[in-house]
Amino acid sequence: MDPQVNTITMREPAVAGMFYSGTERGLKKELLSCFKLGPGRNTTGQGRKVLGLVSPHAGYSYSGPTAAHGFIAAADGGLPSSVIVIGPNHTGLGKEIGVSREDFRTPLGIVRNDHELFDAIGSDHDELSHLREHSMEVQLPFLQYLSKDIRQVCISMGHPMSVGSGMTKEEATLAQAERVGKMASAAIRKVKRDVLIVASSDFTHCGPNYGYQIPPGMNAGEFASSRDEPVIERILQHDMLGALQKKKELGTTACGMGPILAMMMAVSDLGETNADLLNYTTSYDVSPSHSAVGYASIAFFKK
Repeated sequence: MDPQVNTITMREPAVAGMFYSGTERGLKKELLSCFKLGPGRNTTGQGRKVLGLVSPHAGYSYSGPTAAHGFIAAADGGLPSSVIVIGPNHTGLGKEIGVSREDFRTPLGIVRNDHELFDAIGSDHDELSHLREHSMEVQLPFLQYLSKDIRQVCISMGHPMSVGSGMTKEEATLAQAERVGKMASAAIRKVKRDVLIVASSDFTHCGPNYGYQIPPGMNAGEFASSRDEPVIERILQHDMLGALQKKKELGTTACGMGPILAMMMAVSDLGETNADLLNYTTSYDVSPSHSAVGYASIAFFKK
């Protein structure tokens, strides 16, 4: 076993005070605002069971209301005791696939690691890939707000190393997603209990802030939406290869396609699902600008 596994450490927040409020009082107020501006309600405790979510990871003032749609849907169907959060590795630190055993601290307290679930995964332990990564961190306060005792295992996915071995980028992304998806579904089967899987991803980043030119006659929000909608449609159809192909064709710059596909593979392996787009917005809706980012909340409900 990896000798690091014997040492439990605390992962301190990397983006508190930047992506979301750095104080408990401020964060609770901010989350309440996200639920009011997004779904506009508290959980009913009654609804369809959610096995997987696609959830954005920008600053809460931009993507928080969209993220709230997914977490309310999951709470309506009954939140399980644990969650696997799969996110892209933006920093480039650590391993290609990094499974954390750390507890995560947020201004709302500590989200304990589910060590039984971590042990069931049994490979790819790496903490460095999580050190400064925000994509998984920003999902946790939403879960804490709805369930104070929820536990987590966070998995980061970096650039697929097999791209240079004769595979196309799309083939390498699918292969990496299949590996992570099977890790997650096998671990959930082994612990014999429900686990929510959250795939953390924003969608198209466009405009001068991202070096992605917007054609004349469209604003940044319209252009982001035009790149994202066809990809999301294929995700809703469970067409993973089609989503990657459409992403390449349109130049959709979703940063978490690997995590999205891994989640889709895991929930598909665990049972049949129906996928619904709960909400789509762009940063342009909040703050009109020459640049924009797309955000989607997608739920995979148990049939």
